Parts: sequence; structure tokens; C-alpha cells
Amino acid sequence: MTHGRVGEELVNSAQMILGPLKDVYTFPLLTGMSPEEYREQIVKVMDMAPEGSIIMTDLFGGTTSNIAALLSQKYRVSAVSGVNMAMLIEADLLRNSCVGEELANALIAVGKDSLKNIVRTLEERKNSRLVQGG
Repeated sequence: MTHGRVGEELVNSAQMILGPLKDVYTFPLLTGMSPEEYREQIVKVMDMAPEGSIIMTDLFGGTTSNIAALLSQKYRVSAVSGVNMAMLIEADLLRNSCVGEELANALIAVGKDSLKNIVRTLEERKNSRLVQGG
């Protein structure tokens, strides 16, 4: 669930790495769409979703996460905000081994760990190898 078509493009990009993603749906909140209209579009899929499914949104406190919170009260699903490519890939890799809150926590951890200062991280790795004699 994302503002605009960000989610669709994340899925397209993840499929470049993983191949087709099964049972992954995107819900773009488009300009002029009411929250009610947006929610109704999602409910149609949620009615078929298995218990323990996960909803990923782009922005905590925005319309997407507010609607995800409402849906999590009706359906037995977890919801996390801040979706990124690493989280989406991890969700696909973990989908058969964990669900619900366990999956949500794993995705949050991966999301946080994927945030890096690239230059600093590479310099630290280089310096670490020099100290270790590598």
C-alpha cells in the first residue's frame, strides 16, 4: 500500500531479482482517490487473504498506514510501514517459514539493517580488512 505507484515499481524491481512473486498485490493510492474508495479496493483482496498475511505500507501516519491499521482490526494480519526493496525480498523468502507478528518483526529488522551510509560502510569494511591483515 503506497502513495502513488511506488509499490508497483518495488514489486517489478523485486521480480527482476526473484522472478515472479506469488500472491503479492499492490494498492496505489492515487490522486483524487478517497480513503473509502481506496479501502474498498483493498478489502476485495483481504477477504481472500490467509490469516497471518502481512500488509506493507510506505509511510507511517499516512493514509496507507492508517487504512492498514483499520484493516488489521478486521483481518488477522500484521502491518508494517517503511516498505523497501530489502523488506519485500525478505518477505518473499520468509513467507513459508513465518507469518504474522514474527514475519513483521523480521521485516522491520531487515528494513532497518538495509539503511546504510554506503561510503562509510565500505570504508569501515576496508579498514577492518587492513587491521585483520586482509
